[in-house]
Amino acid sequence: MIIECYQLLKEIEKRPAMWTGEVNLKSIKIFVSGYYLALIKHKIVPENINEPFFDWVANKLGYFESTAGWANMILAYSVGFEPESIIWEELFDYNVTREQHLKSIELFYELLEQFKTEFETNSN
Repeated sequence: MIIECYQLLKEIEKRPAMWTGEVNLKSIKIFVSGYYLALIKHKIVPENINEPFFDWVANKLGYFESTAGWANMILAYSVGFEPESIIWEELFDYNVTREQHLKSIELFYELLEQFKTEFETNSN
């Protein structure tokens, strides 16, 4: 999904609120997930059950597993929650500031570029 939506994600990076109505990683994730679903439904891309970005982010940031999803892992890491002792309910109750949301978006795009580079290297 991430690689298939890379160009769209780069457009969103310039002005997230214009695309998603908000400036946070969750809204970007939801928007891109919907876009990807439309690509699948219209048979533009095949359905990919295995999305390597989730596990890649978990490994990169030090999480035990990726079930929380890439957006939550990146946000938690950006806010300062320790990956090895995270209690997700605490993150969901946490009042994230605008600056923290911006920091998580910035981290996401750094990770996206790293992932794309590694993905392309491993694909060749």
